[in-house]
Amino acid sequence: MTLDRPTPSAERKIHLDVLRGFALFGILLVNFEYFSRPIVSIALAEEATPSGIHALVAFLVQWLAEGKFYSLFSMLFGVGFALMMMRADEAGGGGTGRYVKRLIGLLGFGLAHALLVWSGDVLLVYALTAFVMLLLFRRTPVRRLWKWALGLIAVPMLMIWIGLAGITAAAHAPDGGESTLAEIREAEAEIETLAAEAARINAGGSYAENVVQRIRDLEFSLSSFLFWIPPVLGYFLLGRWLLAAGPLDRPADHAGFFRRWRVLGLVGGLPLAAYAAWRLEGLGMFVPSLELALGTTAATVGALLLSLGYLSLVVPNAHRLAFLAPAGRMALTNYLCQSLVWTLVFYGYGLGMWGQVPRAAMLLLAIVFFGLQVAFSRWWLARFHFGPAEWLWRAWTYGQRPPIRR
Repeated sequence: MTLDRPTPSAERKIHLDVLRGFALFGILLVNFEYFSRPIVSIALAEEATPSGIHALVAFLVQWLAEGKFYSLFSMLFGVGFALMMMRADEAGGGGTGRYVKRLIGLLGFGLAHALLVWSGDVLLVYALTAFVMLLLFRRTPVRRLWKWALGLIAVPMLMIWIGLAGITAAAHAPDGGESTLAEIREAEAEIETLAAEAARINAGGSYAENVVQRIRDLEFSLSSFLFWIPPVLGYFLLGRWLLAAGPLDRPADHAGFFRRWRVLGLVGGLPLAAYAAWRLEGLGMFVPSLELALGTTAATVGALLLSLGYLSLVVPNAHRLAFLAPAGRMALTNYLCQSLVWTLVFYGYGLGMWGQVPRAAMLLLAIVFFGLQVAFSRWWLARFHFGPAEWLWRAWTYGQRPPIRR
């Protein structure tokens, strides 16, 4: 086998494809709201709170999906790094240089996606974070990976507690902390203005106007990368540990691990995530408060536990969920297609459905659309070795066109 050719089916770790497909579905559930909501509003409280069945659906998505599936996807990215390094070493080295080229390709996909399709891109964060991992954690011993992972995952939570401590200390200043709060409120008002303008352009602007808006959105996102990179890096390292320690490399030999984490993850994660969804409802991320700190802490720990619980539920049952594997093998293509299709549905230069689809309908549309993606992926991979985006990424990485037709 050479690295520029597809991995034979007999050598693929099918449980990773299944897990990737499962994570892809959860990401679609979470992203769907932001296909018709400005991405810069992610730190703001939602203006119109849904009610009835729509409120229930919003709560369920926040409880069971938000923060849990990007965690899974990030773990799988770490697994992919470890596998590529391992296969490169087996083939005679050259893995680091090739991986850097792979990341440059991912950076290109991310920029094109963020500027031309949708502002909610995660590929840029993944590419930049992977460069940090390559620079700082390339040779980290296996026994330390999970320890670094937990510390990095906790960084955003700790930042909010530090912010709360700062607000509390400012309250003892001569002005009672009013100047500090005024600065925070001013920043929040600025983001609200940006979000309102973005909503106007997304809902009714031309394609060119939306590209300009996406440039502004990217500038906003770059300012918050330091907030997002540590937890993503933490999940990368956790994924590498899960492969190196064995559970994601040889699942059949680690049945006890999956039994334990199925219980710990679901029993511990479900109530914590439910508490977080309740506590954070209607809260923005700008003003540090005890409610925000408690909710974020529960959300962070709950997301970690639930993502491990989901993983421990899916991997041992991968043979029953094998229908998800084709979608997982084409995860990059499917992720990009989700953004492309639904921005064309919601944005003004497309069908102009911005703000017209309620939450319950979003859930139904996400389920139907992902079902179509699963079916299409199965059809495509019966005829081709790679998805279109995967083939392009691989061709760039290896500097030659790999065979695509079966």
